[in-house]
Amino acid sequence: MEILWWQIVLLTLYAGYQILDDLQFNIFGHPVFAGIISGLIMGDVTTGLIIGGGMQLTILGVGTFGGASRIDANSGTVLAVAFSVALGMNPQQALATLAVPVASLMIQTDILARFTNTFFAHRIDRKIEQMDYKGVERNFLYGAIPWALSRAIPVCLALVFGGGVVKKYCELLEW
Repeated sequence: MEILWWQIVLLTLYAGYQILDDLQFNIFGHPVFAGIISGLIMGDVTTGLIIGGGMQLTILGVGTFGGASRIDANSGTVLAVAFSVALGMNPQQALATLAVPVASLMIQTDILARFTNTFFAHRIDRKIEQMDYKGVERNFLYGAIPWALSRAIPVCLALVFGGGVVKKYCELLEW
């Protein structure tokens, strides 16, 4: 099965949305929900639940303090579900070989997004000095854009260009 263009669009939009949800409401910001939603989009909710539940257990005891980055289990879940369903991978294999490594690599994009947010923080400082409270609100909201893009862009690139690489990698793992 191939990953269709509309699935790539929906998974990319969800990847960008899930970090915003994680920052605000934290309703759908858990890997088990990422698995369900990705499974619905890909047409295999069972695989989504297996991978999402496995990733939920992986990060169950992880806490971040002082703004430290943690693995992005949601993006790892989205990509693992998509490739598991599209390539016919065993969900446990996708969890171990895709979800956890991708989630670990996504720490770097989280750090980059946090770094770019300092631009908006300095703009907020200037707006406070100018007593421009609407400007403070706008720049506060603008700070969410780099975080959403830090998830959406890598997920989109992986879904568009990564299928062949993942397929070859999975063939190497078959014993």
